Amino acid sequence: MSDKNHMPATFVGLALALASDYDRLFVINAEDDSYKEYSAVGSDKELIEVASGESFFKDVRRDCREQVWPADQDYFLNAFKKENVVETLKDGKSFSLTYRLTDENGVPRYYYLKTIRGNDQSVVIGVQDIDEQMHREAMSKTYSDIANALAGKYEVIYYVDINNNEYIQYSPSEEYSKLGLTVRGTDFFSDSAKDIEKYIYPADIKPVLTMLQKDNILESLKKNGSFSFSYRQMLDGRYQYVNTTVVFPKNDIDHIVVGVANTDDQVRREQMMEAENLTFSNISMALAQRYEVIYHVNVVTNEYSEYTASEKYARLKIGTTGKDFFAESFENMQKDIYPDDLPMMEDAMKKENLMQNLLTYGKTFLNYRLMIDGEAQYVSLYAVRPKEDSEHIIVAVANVDASKKMELAYKDAMDMANRDALTGVKNKRSYAQTEMQIDNRISGGDTPEFSVVVCDLNCLKQTNDKYGHNAGDEFIRESCKLICNVFTHSPVFRVGGDEFAVILRDSDYERRYELLINLDKMLGDNKRNGIKPIAVGMSDFESSRDIRVQDVFERADAQMYKDKRMCKAAL
Repeated sequence: MSDKNHMPATFVGLALALASDYDRLFVINAEDDSYKEYSAVGSDKELIEVASGESFFKDVRRDCREQVWPADQDYFLNAFKKENVVETLKDGKSFSLTYRLTDENGVPRYYYLKTIRGNDQSVVIGVQDIDEQMHREAMSKTYSDIANALAGKYEVIYYVDINNNEYIQYSPSEEYSKLGLTVRGTDFFSDSAKDIEKYIYPADIKPVLTMLQKDNILESLKKNGSFSFSYRQMLDGRYQYVNTTVVFPKNDIDHIVVGVANTDDQVRREQMMEAENLTFSNISMALAQRYEVIYHVNVVTNEYSEYTASEKYARLKIGTTGKDFFAESFENMQKDIYPDDLPMMEDAMKKENLMQNLLTYGKTFLNYRLMIDGEAQYVSLYAVRPKEDSEHIIVAVANVDASKKMELAYKDAMDMANRDALTGVKNKRSYAQTEMQIDNRISGGDTPEFSVVVCDLNCLKQTNDKYGHNAGDEFIRESCKLICNVFTHSPVFRVGGDEFAVILRDSDYERRYELLINLDKMLGDNKRNGIKPIAVGMSDFESSRDIRVQDVFERADAQMYKDKRMCKAAL
């Protein structure tokens, strides 16, 4: 394109031809991207220059964000790159693109872009408004889909002249063609009566004969505008549910249209759902007996319904329905929840916290105490969201007081059985249980990190002999307290009269040497008769050679006896 101010001569005829189909034309110099924009106006599509520029593709990218419909912008920019256009035009092909521009009313409008190339290094781009065409095609497809859907609704359709009873039958269904019904007939009502006797389920014959009497149909149509009834039809030795609908065609009172639809799947599905609903109802009733009160809460509006099975819980003065579950619950908690449990429940039952827990875990359990008849009773709250996209949650509260108190009593009993009566720390029985648990982990291939510390009291016998057993017991308690104050994050066991064991774990294990130094310093500060009150030994679990806790204990015990000998030698 040697002269940027004029359209290339070789393209004049081509551009004029394109102008009859396109609203806008762009003529581009393929060497430097300079361009002119033309608009086709008038009945003879005269080309008028409306704009020009130095860099077509640069200007396109600049204008895209303002002119192209937002949803199409990335697609347009990726497709309408210079390299894509040039590559396509290399082989003599044309480049085309369909996209949407934003019109002056802010509405998307479809356009079609086509690019061709000539012999003088020039490119012509035509842009055509195809919005109406696209909408016509979309509407045509919609009408086609609707027509197909309606055609598939009925297994057989009758078009009946109510003046002489003649009819035409249309039956797209292969199953209904097996019934042998005539395609044309002279008396719809007479032929229908014969077919009913042959093909209708025996128990439904009489009602269907009555409904398909001409007078009954016309009376129902006059009264209601349409007439519909369901029954069972025999086909291949099996009955199936069908529905017959009768209507007048639009603006035609001389004919009726009778459509027969196979509703077997739908009816059987409804029957199954009804049976399932009954089953679920029975299950729900059974489950409901477990809970004292159940709330159905709309988490969008906070409105709720309450279902209460207990008079005790009805006395909490929460109504059967309410406007704001979370606000009313917060108000009731101040009066009804055991004071020690109130802060926890206030936090857990905040709407944002409860909904976050349901989103994370799918359900939430809360155990707390409720004041009922002046007594604190244990209850359990269970909250669940039936479906992830549901607008409701279910909150159920069960009284678990009896089982919880039984559990606590059993736990106390077991705790007492595992506690040393004199010192309050765990006893030898508890040590054996812990030892077995760790041994199981080791035999299962686990390699836990732990150390065993063995502590043995020095001079206990002398204390008992000189000052009495009460003094000896006090010596044991003081020594135990000293051990516990050092190993604050590990279980301490009294495994003999004057012997203690500690299994170091977690942070105590990580700081074991530091803690051992602290213990030694404290023992030095609490000497009795010039000797440290406790001899100490420690050993680490080594997976390469230890197969049980006892192996570690024995090394620690040996270290303890070595320390005991050193203590005595220091006297």
